Amino acid sequence: MIVSDKKLKLFLFLEIVLIMLIFYQTSKSLSAFVDEYLSITSNSSFFKNFDFNAGSMADGSYGVILTSGPLSAVGSVIGWSLSKDLIIARFSNFIWALFLHIFLIRKIKKYYKFDQNMFLIFSVFSLLILPWYFGLLYSLGEIVSTIIFFYALLLFEPKRKLSLLLVSFSIFYGKLILLFLFFIFYATYISLTKEYKKIFYDALIFSIPPIFWLACVAYYYTGGSVFDYIYDFVYFNFINNRSAGIKEVGSYGVLDYLFSYKNSEVVNWNLADLLRVLISPILFIGIIFVIKEKTRDKFNILILSIVVSSTSLYLWFWIFSPTKWIRYSQHFLLIQILFILFYLTQESNKVDNNIKLLLISTYFSLFFSSYILILFFLTTILIARKYQLQNSYNFFPYLMAIFMFVNTINVYFELQSKTEFTFEFDICNENLMSKKCYQEYINQ
Repeated sequence: MIVSDKKLKLFLFLEIVLIMLIFYQTSKSLSAFVDEYLSITSNSSFFKNFDFNAGSMADGSYGVILTSGPLSAVGSVIGWSLSKDLIIARFSNFIWALFLHIFLIRKIKKYYKFDQNMFLIFSVFSLLILPWYFGLLYSLGEIVSTIIFFYALLLFEPKRKLSLLLVSFSIFYGKLILLFLFFIFYATYISLTKEYKKIFYDALIFSIPPIFWLACVAYYYTGGSVFDYIYDFVYFNFINNRSAGIKEVGSYGVLDYLFSYKNSEVVNWNLADLLRVLISPILFIGIIFVIKEKTRDKFNILILSIVVSSTSLYLWFWIFSPTKWIRYSQHFLLIQILFILFYLTQESNKVDNNIKLLLISTYFSLFFSSYILILFFLTTILIARKYQLQNSYNFFPYLMAIFMFVNTINVYFELQSKTEFTFEFDICNENLMSKKCYQEYINQ
């Protein structure tokens, strides 16, 4: 180890303080967003009496319009319950995501040899470099559910039962779109390992979380039976969802799919977001091709399964999704970011050649907030290799952490120019689910 644990912990402390300031500042700069109201309201109700209910604005108990599950807003619910302050509620959801990283890193540490402090440093940065990272503060499910999903995949080989439970919770209590990711992952893994006899038992473990959810549906859902709920949910969120791309299957030709971006959210993106969502997953595939061992052990099969599943969602996003909402890109982006960061901190894996160095450097430079910083970072890497500075390969993860910290400082100063909002909720303090509360929130 080039840098001592004591120095890493000090760096981690400074980083967390700075990022906490950023997320708190961001919490004050976000305007009202209807999905936030629905998420906090429904999840506050769920944690009180298991009634997933956002009131009449979302068709009552277990309304199919509610797509961010209870895991998405644990921090927000706690923050709101204690303070009745929306800014505190938003910031508390960041703390919830940070806690998940810390807890789950400690969990996987039992089964993998990696630098825990460095991975925690990197994982905290990952919360900030995602496009539309503030969706976490809006209590949306993409980031929190993907954090749980990622660590669950790492536990799939050493702790299969726990992994399946965590995956299932991340899907049915987080974001259902992860079911697509897991299906591709599991099908790839099983086909490569030939573990067909385990499918039935895996399905039993996986089904435990949704059984409890459906039991709550059976008790509370006013739209009919459990089967009616499943049909209504699938129809609303997949068949009739304009982002899913299912309705277009019969009418779209190849060119319609290839040029669907022209009528999507993509036309409003800036260049930085376009590079992150379009180019970084391609670089990710290149990185995996370079770092993956040729052996057929189960860890390498796990890597391949993660790559296939995240790439499949990437292809769906760019080819089949008509809207291409950037928040849906967070599922595959966060998995890929965290996996490369995990690789960098493993004791047995090193950035030991120029191709690896160039690919990984270019990949993470896409997530920096300043073009000057990108240029400075890549120039520093090239100079270090050209003059073959001592330990340049070994020092690379630490150098990247330093530049990520500088990037964080830049984000902090950029936030100072943003407008701050003040929120006062007299009616919502009494009843979150009332129409008057909804109007009070929207009119802030």
